[in-house]
Amino acid sequence: MNKPGHFFGFLLLLALFVSGLSLLIGGKSLNIGDTELSYYSPSELFGPLWAGEDSVVIEVKENEALEALMEETDSLAEAPADSTAELIIPPTNLAVEQAAPRDTSIQVSDVLTFAPFFEALFALKGSSTENVRVLHFGDSQLEGDRITMQLRDAYQRRYGGTGFGYVALEPLVAPSSLAFNNSEGYIRKTVFGRRDTAFKDMKYGHLGSFTLLAQKDSSSYEGRVSFAKRKWGYSRARNFTSAKIHLEGAAPTKADIIVADTLFSTRIFPEGEWTLALDIPLVDEFDLRLSASSPTRIFGLSFESPYGFHADNVAMRGASGMIFSKMNDEQFAASLEREGYDLIIMQFGGNAVPYLKDEAHAGRFARALGRQLGHIQRLYPQAAILFIGPSDMARKEGLEMKSYPLIASLKEQLRTEVMRRGAGYWDLYDVMGGEGSMVEWVEGEPALAVKDYIHFTPKGASKVGSALVEALKELEQQYAKVQEEIAAEKQRIADSIATYKMSQGTGVQP
Repeated sequence: MNKPGHFFGFLLLLALFVSGLSLLIGGKSLNIGDTELSYYSPSELFGPLWAGEDSVVIEVKENEALEALMEETDSLAEAPADSTAELIIPPTNLAVEQAAPRDTSIQVSDVLTFAPFFEALFALKGSSTENVRVLHFGDSQLEGDRITMQLRDAYQRRYGGTGFGYVALEPLVAPSSLAFNNSEGYIRKTVFGRRDTAFKDMKYGHLGSFTLLAQKDSSSYEGRVSFAKRKWGYSRARNFTSAKIHLEGAAPTKADIIVADTLFSTRIFPEGEWTLALDIPLVDEFDLRLSASSPTRIFGLSFESPYGFHADNVAMRGASGMIFSKMNDEQFAASLEREGYDLIIMQFGGNAVPYLKDEAHAGRFARALGRQLGHIQRLYPQAAILFIGPSDMARKEGLEMKSYPLIASLKEQLRTEVMRRGAGYWDLYDVMGGEGSMVEWVEGEPALAVKDYIHFTPKGASKVGSALVEALKELEQQYAKVQEEIAAEKQRIADSIATYKMSQGTGVQP
């Protein structure tokens, strides 16, 4: 028979156990195998009865690979300073409290730095020969053509053009407009992530990756993939009319286009590195078969139209943006020059956020990433550059999901690094709504982000892409206004000179 004293004794022991567990864990999360254990902090458990202060310590993970990349980029030479621009020295320790008010526009030190892009768009109007090309680098937020697709479709509607541009022949995630089926004989190699150190020349093309033909037997290499246009997504992206492939082989490489098991066209690539057009059918499904007698690297395949607007989506899963200086400079620059990019977008930073230790560490990363931007500027100065800062991200603190505390500091320091180099900065953290916005995007209806509190849902990515289009349109309007002011000033000077000359001719004093 249970006595009341036994029962109250049990409750007392239970209360002591619960209190001790709270004091021991203190609102932190513990990993036990594959299980994460979270428990109430004393203030959450006792409420106003708790007079002490919780000390919730979030352990910052080490990322040795990221640290090594930052050390490598520390040795990069800086671009020569622009004597006409005021040099802004980035701070080494920027506290979160110093963060500027939210700004959802594209911020530039001089809107005229975007002349390569806006002037190319102006030349494209009504033209049946001109092209405008955008290169959008980023991490896994871009996979599946996300964000880029909204930008591309908006400008293709306005200026013409079809197709979705360059893609790796063995992508981790296929573009939304085209399915890659029954792929065989292709081996993916990337400069980011786990790089194969056997390739010493660092020639990865402007996509930062290549596809290697697999060896079929002792004297042949072969690969094959089936393409099928998808019925969803943007119609202009999937209604491409031409294609080209960029590859390099130690021997001639043959490219066969096959429709319903019937050979449609053949193209022979000579030995060496080439970018050549492929004859493709105007059908929804066809195969590409590549064959050679020696190893061949395929740097990318582009589906496009002969003229109009094109945007290439380059998603680098796990990348922090530190790899551009590692690539073969000569080949990388030649690839950018060949494609004639008018705007290069860099969208990085999110993969470093979980590993930042303090504001000084965030500043060091920002400077390293700024040097990567400067490296691209030196290799290919013809393009305008836009940097998209990291989005909000959240992690568990106690029983709540909260924004990583160093994002605000990182994005401010990135803004300084980007703008001092004459590039534009678009603050995705501010666009989302600032601190705590990722939690709102995850918990909203419909959800705009998934429950890893890092990546967007398709609806969220679409929202970001549409916001980017609007921000570029606003910047274009600013550019047009400045050009009008420049033209008006030139006209005023010309009129003044003409008036002076007339007065000199008639003997009237000016």
